[in-house]
Amino acid sequence: MRKLLLATTALAALVGTPALAADMAAPVYKAPPMAPPVFSWTGCHVGADVGIAWVRDKDSETFTATGATSPFTPYPTNTADPDGAKVGGYLGCDYQFASPIVAGIEGDAEWANIKGGAANFTNTGVPPDFYETRINSEASIRGRLGYAANRALFYVTGGAAWARVTEHDVIGATGTFQDTTSTRLGWTAGLGADYAFTDHLIGRVEYRYTGFSGTFSYVPNVVFPAFTENHKISENALRAGLAYKF
Repeated sequence: MRKLLLATTALAALVGTPALAADMAAPVYKAPPMAPPVFSWTGCHVGADVGIAWVRDKDSETFTATGATSPFTPYPTNTADPDGAKVGGYLGCDYQFASPIVAGIEGDAEWANIKGGAANFTNTGVPPDFYETRINSEASIRGRLGYAANRALFYVTGGAAWARVTEHDVIGATGTFQDTTSTRLGWTAGLGADYAFTDHLIGRVEYRYTGFSGTFSYVPNVVFPAFTENHKISENALRAGLAYKF
């Protein structure tokens, strides 16, 4: 009797096992989370920036008619060191290759309030000459080459630059002055970093060095009789900007 009971129990267990297995829920496998899409730098952008600049203007004077030093006794080479702020805008387009390399072109235009750092040629004869350099506006057109790390772009840039420069010259204590304004052509190069906060909003920090050179002549008059001034202007500038990418 006992053996019959054990055999019946074992048989019932064997018969019920498939039913229990059928009642068990099948395991659910979740798909792995999708990786966020990689940001593409291909496209165009327009932005605004603000900056500060430090300028050095090395000046030497000659008498235009003869090429000799001025008739006021030789005026040596001297230097003015103006500085100031600038604000403007920039526009450009970039293309990102299959690699992290990004290439593009960009132009900018800025209003500037850079002046001061006047120089005095006080070791000359009478009267001494005083001058001050003022930069009113600047512009450039440049190429860009960068390395993209998803939403960060590290780049170098370089190209042609222009500046509207005024030289303010005063003779001695008389207060007699003459302003000569000209557009100077030069070159610019620097480096920077862009960061895409969103797919459309891109922040920027940038440093650039710019060099201008050239000569100009005063209109002959009693105070400034036919001078030629030779100016070599260099600028170091830091900028911060915000652009919209479309």
